[in-house]
Amino acid sequence: MWVEHQDYKALLLEKWPVSIYGSPMYVLCRRLKLLKAPLKQLNKLHFAHISDRVSRAEVDLKHHQSLLHNDKDNEHLLARDKRLRLDLVNLKSAMFYSQKLKCNFFKDCDRGTRFFHTLMNHRHKKNFIPAIHRSDGSLTTSMTEMGDVFVSFYQQLLGTSRATLSLDESVVSRGPRLDASSHVSLLATVSNKDIKTALPSIGDDKSPGADGFSSFFFKKSWDVVGQDLCAVVRDFFQSG
Repeated sequence: MWVEHQDYKALLLEKWPVSIYGSPMYVLCRRLKLLKAPLKQLNKLHFAHISDRVSRAEVDLKHHQSLLHNDKDNEHLLARDKRLRLDLVNLKSAMFYSQKLKCNFFKDCDRGTRFFHTLMNHRHKKNFIPAIHRSDGSLTTSMTEMGDVFVSFYQQLLGTSRATLSLDESVVSRGPRLDASSHVSLLATVSNKDIKTALPSIGDDKSPGADGFSSFFFKKSWDVVGQDLCAVVRDFFQSG
């Protein structure tokens, strides 16, 4: 509903081209983060208390149409009637999306049964770790210490080296291999066109990433944010 609002594109064009220096990934993430506050303000101004706003818009339109009925040739009243109708349609559209999200939540969530909550409690108890052994063999029940033990264990695990056998190319050559004609396409540089072609294959209703932005945002804002997104993808593939 944000991207369909009449002020969205102007807001994006104003806030996105901020000068940021760093890697492509840093630039993209920083710009996305700076965009969140203006989008929240847009939501607060135009979509907060949506049901009340729809009710007020309907009353305003009804009152205005009473005035228009008595003066049908008034151009000022006609223009205002058109604007009020458009505002009401936009508000109802936003309310529809809001109600749809609520319906999906109530449909797909737990439904509040006693069995569900019992199952969740059982799963929580099953997954809960009450204590853990330190590296010296002693036992600790402190949540902070248990976190430190986990981090220390995996840091040591990732930092260890083991002797490995060298690759036997004769064994590899006896297996199935790609023909030489496939090498060019596999080693080709990823282009902006490739990225733009791949993006529509991601569903609009997919969950957003860690940054809070969904694929739908990038599709609708491609002409503004597309270059930054392509730079990140190209940098990823070039770095191996």
